[in-house]
Amino acid sequence: MEVASASAEPGRTWNSPHWTADDIGPDFAPMLDAMRVFHHRLAGARLPDDLTEEMRGIFERLGERLLEHQVPEERQIAGRIDIPGRGQLLVPNYELDAVEPDFLAGRLTYGRHFLGRNGAVYGGAIPLLFDSVLGRLANGPGRPASRTAYLHVDYRSITPIETELRFTAEVARQEGRKRFIRGTLSHGGTLCADVDALFLVLRPHQR
Repeated sequence: MEVASASAEPGRTWNSPHWTADDIGPDFAPMLDAMRVFHHRLAGARLPDDLTEEMRGIFERLGERLLEHQVPEERQIAGRIDIPGRGQLLVPNYELDAVEPDFLAGRLTYGRHFLGRNGAVYGGAIPLLFDSVLGRLANGPGRPASRTAYLHVDYRSITPIETELRFTAEVARQEGRKRFIRGTLSHGGTLCADVDALFLVLRPHQR
């Protein structure tokens, strides 16, 4: 199926940190919340064959219906920042408690969907969080757009699932196009992981 062409507003792309989803209905965010709950419960379930078959049929039918509503990248809802989890299911959903020009702080709880083994968060889900949080800070208001150049993550202790965690992100320094940002993830007084990241400001012809 071909997707109709559409142009974004000049100077903006679908993942612009300043572009909010003011054109969606009231049920989209709650629908995503329901899907997150489903993911966590599916991860912890051992399904009987009849339920597996029923669910497969439901998903196949919904997938066919979604084909009718595909849009160009710049018009998609996923990625817009005023929806919890940026309107998608890949990155863990988090809440921001402090937002300053050079600093962010917030909290999240990794559900069962992100379980690695023995009650610990799957290691790859932690860089996902850091990239989202640090990227939000790197591309905050008044800053030209940038992209991730690297994330250096150190795992300091076990990160538990189904437990409230705290994170921070702060701009360490700027050197020309290089924007250095660091962050932490902790449980109570225990540091679970920290990160040093580099974001590169895009050149005028880049998006």
